[in-house]
Amino acid sequence: MHRVIADRIRMGDSTILPLAKSNLERWRRQFGGKLPAAYEEWLALLDGDVAVVMAVLEGSDEESIRKRSSSPFTGVLSPAERWEILKRAS
Repeated sequence: MHRVIADRIRMGDSTILPLAKSNLERWRRQFGGKLPAAYEEWLALLDGDVAVVMAVLEGSDEESIRKRSSSPFTGVLSPAERWEILKRAS
């Protein structure tokens, strides 16, 4: 799923990174102003170089996989898109 998201960023979809930041800010409010460390890492990534974000979205290393397990990209893909990706992966 994250590779599809990375492809969309690469193709110029300018809504994805702001959506991820918006999700994190919403979660910050829900957590009473303090995000768990994994989400704080994403905030730092999203405020930095897009190339680093892309590397995490597409990386097969342990650190990238760990970060994606706490992904802020909720809502980027529709349920139908997610289902299709899951069907193809199985």
